[in-house]
Amino acid sequence: MPITVHAYSELNDESLRSQLSRLYETSPEFGDGDDAVQQLETAMQQGSLIYTAEFNQKIIGAVWVSGQEDTRLVHYVVVHPSNRGRGVAERLIEGVCDAEEQKGVKHFKPGCGAIHRCLSHLGKI
Repeated sequence: MPITVHAYSELNDESLRSQLSRLYETSPEFGDGDDAVQQLETAMQQGSLIYTAEFNQKIIGAVWVSGQEDTRLVHYVVVHPSNRGRGVAERLIEGVCDAEEQKGVKHFKPGCGAIHRCLSHLGKI
């Protein structure tokens, strides 16, 4: 399954907001999808980004990235239930690392065990 990875610094498109809300509805880390989007918008005001994994122009995975200088915290990863077990999270995190390394980032900190496994497998921690 070929995916593309995209970075967003703001949620100015209603389709993007809606897709992220539906996706984060499946995450146990938030009350619901709208709560996740509200928290994300607050984090984006402080410089966080959201990276998405997209297949056929639909968001099937997402992860937040925050931090300054040469270190990034990678957290709140979610993959649509029908796409789990297909390597989407690892390919998304690999795309995040590639994009952030091009900006001069040298260190990645995992926000959960799943991200730790991906970063470890990729040799980033």
